[in-house]
Amino acid sequence: MTITPSRQPAGVPVGGQFAAITHSEPELALPAKVTPFHDADGTDWEFGGDEYTDIYTSFTDGIEAHVSVDIREGGARAKVIDRRGPLPRMLANQQHFDSLDEAKAHAKSVRSRAVTYGTNGLSVGGDSPWGEIQEIEAMAPGMDVAYTAGHGGLKLTPERNAEVDPAWREGSWYEEDCAWSKAVLTHHADLPEDYVTSAHETARRWYPDEYEAVVGKDPAKYGLQEYRPITASESHIIADRHFFAARASTHDKVQDVQRDIEGHPGKIAVTLSDIPADGRETGDDQANVRTILVPEAEWNLAHTEKLTFPKTDKYETLPPGA
Repeated sequence: MTITPSRQPAGVPVGGQFAAITHSEPELALPAKVTPFHDADGTDWEFGGDEYTDIYTSFTDGIEAHVSVDIREGGARAKVIDRRGPLPRMLANQQHFDSLDEAKAHAKSVRSRAVTYGTNGLSVGGDSPWGEIQEIEAMAPGMDVAYTAGHGGLKLTPERNAEVDPAWREGSWYEEDCAWSKAVLTHHADLPEDYVTSAHETARRWYPDEYEAVVGKDPAKYGLQEYRPITASESHIIADRHFFAARASTHDKVQDVQRDIEGHPGKIAVTLSDIPADGRETGDDQANVRTILVPEAEWNLAHTEKLTFPKTDKYETLPPGA
């Protein structure tokens, strides 16, 4: 390591710092001295800078920890650059700390997590589920955002994705409209608070059942003091369930509508199914599916809010398979 002759870094006395250590018993080695250039954990730092700024750099496992101390502003700044891929990528950018030791500890922590979580190896021009990648942003070690011409999403390394609860885990990609919230909540400790708050709102809106199953069973794990049940005002899915549950006994759900049915002029074939008592969507598992023939004039006047149709037995029912 090289020290600028004109000045020593803050806290290092001039002269004697690197003087030979003597001992009455030369066969016994003294422990390495802790200095701004050598930490107690064995991390070595190269020193550089100018008359105003001390710069400490440590390069390990392809990841550079960079800490600077500017005597004009006080404190220290830290950034971490991942150089394992084809292009260097910032993992932690110029965060400010009160002391050199705090900044170094933060930089080493980020580097350690980067080694643990690996790298996605993404590159501009590479592939994503939404087409060619045009831009990449590192959110945290092992977590990157990829943007394409029309869409984008979060990419997790296998190490990161393994920590996503199986109840809502996806493949390694989490699209940017909704699914990103699952990845962010899992790794909230590594991300900005406002980003995590937005993830909670998104997950509650689009994944109320999964959110309750995952976050509800262990809110502290996801940065919450307690779990708060999701209301209809927060999620359109919950609102729809309330709507359908209120109509379960008086209305059917419209599954399909066909006009110009052969052999039934002036009629519309409306396929219906029962609405579950709790109002939940049942997907392909509809109950009591049947098709009725409704005169066009009456269908046009029928109340079909959210594809519901009043229960009735006044219309002809087509036999199954007709």
